[in-house]
Amino acid sequence: MNYLLDTHVILWWFTNPKELSTKAQKIISDKDNKILVSCVSLWEMSIKKGIGRLTLPRNLLEVIRNERFDLLSIGPEESLGICDLPFIHPDPFDRMLVMQAKMQDLILITRDKHIMEYPVVTIEA
Repeated sequence: MNYLLDTHVILWWFTNPKELSTKAQKIISDKDNKILVSCVSLWEMSIKKGIGRLTLPRNLLEVIRNERFDLLSIGPEESLGICDLPFIHPDPFDRMLVMQAKMQDLILITRDKHIMEYPVVTIEA
């Protein structure tokens, strides 16, 4: 199966994995699953780091790759398609994650209730 991690799920996985549900922990740790980290999440984390709301390791990409997570780029179809999403969630980063999950047929692991209202398959983190 192919899974996309919401930004808070990535952070919890690296800092406090017990914050995640047992189901999410099992999915992420199962090497048979393809776990994706969106460049949207990297962008969001970088912005939060830049304004002092988040501390990140300098080698974040290496840490992500060591976990065998794959990086998911932002495509032009997703960028343009986001305007067709219902305005359930005002956060542009989360809206893009929803769009990527929808267009790439990914299961989105999140605890965000707004995201769970979109027509994408989610698993509660």
